[in-house]
Amino acid sequence: LLLLDIGLLAGASQRDIGALVGIDAFMIVTGLVATLTKVVVARYAFWTISTISMVFLLYYLVAVFGEAVSDADEDTRSTFNALRNIILVTWAIYPVAWLVGTEGLALTGLYGETLL
Repeated sequence: LLLLDIGLLAGASQRDIGALVGIDAFMIVTGLVATLTKVVVARYAFWTISTISMVFLLYYLVAVFGEAVSDADEDTRSTFNALRNIILVTWAIYPVAWLVGTEGLALTGLYGETLL
């Protein structure tokens, strides 16, 4: 819903919004598999696939939605840029938190992972 909202704000096409939501769904499913799989190699393989999907998603958000919002008024562009940057920063933290947390390398405990 977050990506749908920011796509609608940007004035992106339904095809572009659908593609971004599809990439997001794929990222979530592969991340879920990484978390639920007990085979260590498979966990990191699915984490890697999910993280690569997230990189594509964030790039798509910047490049495609950034292009779509370029024709909008200044207030819309400003709001879009602020929301996009919040998404970029907060979402970039998640794979790192997973990797160092209890699901990944267990370099931090549950409280540290939750804090991240």
